[in-house]
Amino acid sequence: MLWLRGWLRGSTDRPEMRPHSTSEVFSHFFASNAINTKKIHNSSDLGEQSELLHRSVSQHRPPLLMLPNEERSESRKFFCLSENKLYDIQIPEFHGKWCCGSSKGWLVTVDDNSNVHLLNPLSKIHIQLPSLDKFTHPQHPILRHKKRGSYRWYMRKTVLSADPISTPYYIVVSIVTYHRLFSFYKPGDEGWTTLNRQWGSYEDVIYHKGKFYCIIDSGNLVACDFSSNGLPKLTKISKSDGKRISESDGKRSGRRYLVESSGELLNVCRYYEMHPMYVRYLILGSSKCLDGDFDPRNLGWTMRTSYFEVSKLDQNTGKWIELESLGDQVLFLGLNSSLSLSALDFPQLKRNCIYFTDDSDVNNEGIDNGVYDLENESIKPCYPNSPSWITKLIWLHPNLCGVPNC
Repeated sequence: MLWLRGWLRGSTDRPEMRPHSTSEVFSHFFASNAINTKKIHNSSDLGEQSELLHRSVSQHRPPLLMLPNEERSESRKFFCLSENKLYDIQIPEFHGKWCCGSSKGWLVTVDDNSNVHLLNPLSKIHIQLPSLDKFTHPQHPILRHKKRGSYRWYMRKTVLSADPISTPYYIVVSIVTYHRLFSFYKPGDEGWTTLNRQWGSYEDVIYHKGKFYCIIDSGNLVACDFSSNGLPKLTKISKSDGKRISESDGKRSGRRYLVESSGELLNVCRYYEMHPMYVRYLILGSSKCLDGDFDPRNLGWTMRTSYFEVSKLDQNTGKWIELESLGDQVLFLGLNSSLSLSALDFPQLKRNCIYFTDDSDVNNEGIDNGVYDLENESIKPCYPNSPSWITKLIWLHPNLCGVPNC
């Protein structure tokens, strides 16, 4: 239990915090950005232009960690890793909604009436998407129960092809239900279209060079081409890595992420260990648990990340090659669209590390967050004092489109 108490102790540095307006806080983010407009305008594809523009204006912006809101509060706190600052932003548009992911600076929200929106927390612009009732997949049991909060985990990971403000030609792809099916929406559609499963469950999805790429549970990589009308063309472009990240006896479990990093496609395997639920009570600071006044037999189990493995795609052979180091790159994984940044741009970030948040199906609270160092295989808190949260933490890569004075 000593390892847990040491992990719980975390950092004693308290981030600086005071209320801020969005224009005051984020206007300086563009100051150092040099946008290569020639490269953008030379592209003939509107979707590719939008992607190039987003990359150009975002490559020097630090990631933010969105913390759960306080009860009945219309503000949200965002922790900036590179500045060790905590920004308190009024977002009344977020009130009464559950956040189930982020992509290109937009939050994906759902409310108890199954309404789905994209929300830019900085510009306060929100875009309504078809509701959960508009999915073509037969209704999942969580939709039929009609219980408060039962819709929260229908959309497991949602990714945008482009910034909806920059172009009307964008696509929203979402991995949905516990079966992790591929579903998509294009502006003008009446609802979501869910594809029949072909090779397995979809673990993660990214948008890269004009296509969506998905990693499935077997480790195969699938390219999704929307260039023609109708349903996307799916093509398997890699072989399985041969790893079984989940065992039927439940002793070994994990999940996969797909990340574009410096032009390479990375397959990241995250492995969990199952712990008795009293670990959760220790994290929450239960005095009864700390004093030993509890019966573990009455408690369930919780999942904690134990380690990561990373491999990159050999595009000539379609094989995954194991990596021992990320070099200067830093990965951000969780409910967000998987992200890779260079520590050379952000000296406060630690190179060759994976910053992760809790996105497991088992943990209801945000208890499994941290920074994994590939060099020494250690895990440290990603937030000062590393408290436990009643909801999940989410990485956000800021998007300043539509923010006044930016």
